[in-house]
Amino acid sequence: MVSISNTTSVVCLLLTIFLGVQLKYDVSGAPLFPTEVTVEMTNRLTNRNLALRCKDKNNDLGVHQINVFQTYSFSFFPKNFFSSTLYFCHFVWSEGNHYFDIYMQERDGYCDKNHKCSWDIIEAGPCKNTKASLDCFVWNKPVAAAGRRLLVQQNNSTLYV
Repeated sequence: MVSISNTTSVVCLLLTIFLGVQLKYDVSGAPLFPTEVTVEMTNRLTNRNLALRCKDKNNDLGVHQINVFQTYSFSFFPKNFFSSTLYFCHFVWSEGNHYFDIYMQERDGYCDKNHKCSWDIIEAGPCKNTKASLDCFVWNKPVAAAGRRLLVQQNNSTLYV
């Protein structure tokens, strides 16, 4: 008969509990294993092209131009053990210059069953588009040291950044 020491039993029990807590499904529908999330942003501005630049703590996704009704998207793997993934974007059009936290893991989780977060960008602020509703948010409050404005020029129907 194999005998296990009390210390080994306690360590095994604690590891089992830790693993169970980390792998469980929570109310946000988090999957058991790392799963990619896609954030989509559609330009719903009235006859205006949109320039945007999205970042997280370590990655700058660059400057992108979105024409009216076009969509820009990016994908990433949220952190598994700590709900701290954050992506923020700078949105600029001829009359607008705003920032918004486009993905906050605590707020957005895995978004929908396809792990897609869809946003409509309008003048008043971004609206999260779910099958059930359109949840609109206000832009982030301006910060004095937020950085410089993306330089944009408009020629006919093209926005130059």
